[in-house]
Amino acid sequence: MSNKKRTRIAASLLCAMSLMPIGCSRSSEKEIVQAEAAYQKKDFNQALALSESVLQKEPTSLPAHRLKVLASMAEGEIEGAFNDYDQVEKKYPNMAPALLKEISIGMIKNALTHENYFVRSAAVKAIGEMGDPSQIPLIIPGLKDPAPFVRFFTVEALGQLGGPEALKLLLAVGKDADGMVRVAVVKSLDDMAASKNGAPAGVNMNNVLATFTDDAEPTVKLFALAALTRNGDEKAFAQIMEIVPQLQGPARSAGAAALGRTKKAAAAPLLIKMLADPDATLRMYVAEAMGEIAAPETFAPLSKAITDADPPVRGAAATSLGKLGDPKAIPLLEKALSDADPIVRVSAAEGLQRLGKNEIPVYEAALKESDYAIRHFTVGSLRKVGGKEAMPLLTKALGDEAQRVRIAVVRAIGEVGGPEAIPILKESLKDPDSSVRTYAAGNVSRLLLKAEGKKVKEGV
Repeated sequence: MSNKKRTRIAASLLCAMSLMPIGCSRSSEKEIVQAEAAYQKKDFNQALALSESVLQKEPTSLPAHRLKVLASMAEGEIEGAFNDYDQVEKKYPNMAPALLKEISIGMIKNALTHENYFVRSAAVKAIGEMGDPSQIPLIIPGLKDPAPFVRFFTVEALGQLGGPEALKLLLAVGKDADGMVRVAVVKSLDDMAASKNGAPAGVNMNNVLATFTDDAEPTVKLFALAALTRNGDEKAFAQIMEIVPQLQGPARSAGAAALGRTKKAAAAPLLIKMLADPDATLRMYVAEAMGEIAAPETFAPLSKAITDADPPVRGAAATSLGKLGDPKAIPLLEKALSDADPIVRVSAAEGLQRLGKNEIPVYEAALKESDYAIRHFTVGSLRKVGGKEAMPLLTKALGDEAQRVRIAVVRAIGEVGGPEAIPILKESLKDPDSSVRTYAAGNVSRLLLKAEGKKVKEGV
């Protein structure tokens, strides 16, 4: 079937499926077909002109409104597009969600080819956060993007979506020239092996992961060994325990992170020893790793680390104490709420939230800090532990002046919110920043899919 015939049939169906007065008269059907064809050819001006012509004659034509909205959005006329969408939503509320999803996916498609790599990265991540594996074909070009960050986030998105097609693509990019991308591949495979998204039936994930244990990049090798360990390979754990003490420089931090990723309490003695190192960055990674393995014997060293001279170490220790789940940490964390460093205070609040204490006021204060990095960190913490109680704070933070904070807020709302969050995120589709709009589009689509009762892949 030719594209022309397919377009004509699709446009005719749009009219046929809609009962008058929201469908098309015979006199308008031809213009709708032409407008749909123009839109598919990316002749958005022509699509706009034709849809407006129909609306002058039939102001309630839903197919014409749809095409006008989509063409306006593609032309970057966001305000005008949503003015038309609002009319559809008001007159035909049952039909508005489908159009909103089409708008959102269209925005992501446009962002996938944006000249700015940061926007392209947002687009592939948005597909991942949408949680719909049927959208995988859209992000395949991202695996060959000239920007390593785009390839990295494409790999992360595949890990979120999971399944046989994602596995095939991850293996194809496993030899990427950039070590950062290969690390992302291993982490995504690790998540599949841990059944967060489910390894494809009949695939031995340990055999797949083992192919990365000879990688020249230490982090790739260590993370592959950690993934094997999580999947029951004791020999892999023995290798990590042998390799990590021999590491030098920044690789030691990767070693600490790998020990945390094993989730094995048997890593505790080595981590406790490493926590006494003079390198503050290493101590921070070690404190974080202790929270990942959550071994009871790490309580005492973490209790000491929460008073470390270095703020990032104190913050990591506070978060990890919460992950241990021991109520004896509560007095230590409550004291840390008065720390001079705001990130430590937020970390202490996160630890207390994990232990059943409500510390939302601490987050509220942190979101007023002048340093956007602190506000960004605060939103990330709320995303992890705030739950529904965080929604009022997150909604307010959508007005933050910093683009990266608004991105974090959109992603947090998409994760903790339900159907009630769709109108909130819809407003972020109008954000002046392309990346914010793109992340909002992914999360709006995700919530719409869930509202339809469709199963979506949960984030990793």
